[in-house]
Amino acid sequence: MIDHDQVQAALSARLDGEPSPLDDDVVDAHLTGCAQCRQFQEEAVALSRRLRFIEPADGGMAPPDLSELIIAGVEPEWRRTANSRMVGLAVSRILLIVAGLIWVVWGVQLLGDAGGLTPVSDDGVVALDSDPRTASLLVDAAAFRLSLALGLFTIAWKPRLVSGLVTVVAALWTFMFGFVVRDLVLDTVAGPQLVGLGLLLFTAVGMVWTWLNHHGYVTLRAVWRELAAKPV
Repeated sequence: MIDHDQVQAALSARLDGEPSPLDDDVVDAHLTGCAQCRQFQEEAVALSRRLRFIEPADGGMAPPDLSELIIAGVEPEWRRTANSRMVGLAVSRILLIVAGLIWVVWGVQLLGDAGGLTPVSDDGVVALDSDPRTASLLVDAAAFRLSLALGLFTIAWKPRLVSGLVTVVAALWTFMFGFVVRDLVLDTVAGPQLVGLGLLLFTAVGMVWTWLNHHGYVTLRAVWRELAAKPV
């Protein structure tokens, strides 16, 4: 059973143009037999009419519309920022494609080298001087490079996916850097190691740049503020 508060709340919502919690038929039926709610309705309607005709203290002048002025001041800066991000994102995507092509070429070269280590005679027999262990290592290295290239091509196509791979590449570079430092100390470092380290660093920088241009530098500043914030 409905009470006076529910009916009066429905009447207020009706006057304000808001959705009523009760059907109009239910409210009207209640009003026919309730003097208290009819009085509430009359007072609410009278108050609404008085408020509608109250003139502002400044003589009825409406405040100036500043929306166009605000938009005119903000839009040029927004356009410059958006254009800068679009150019930066385009350049970073090109860099990712270039890095991916380099990884593909390197991977294909390793596959060719692996095939040369396991020569097969016309009878289908592997030669005695073959080196299947080294060939297997080269195939694994080629698979890593081709997989990384596929990831770079995917990120260049969908930059929003860069967050899932940038940490992996950063971890790979960190481990490779440690091994290169060790080999430098032992004087056993090889040229391909340095090339791989530099190419991996180039790839990581391109991915970070893609992330910044896609998400915006505002996100980076917000993350920095959260990290530097002091606990309350």
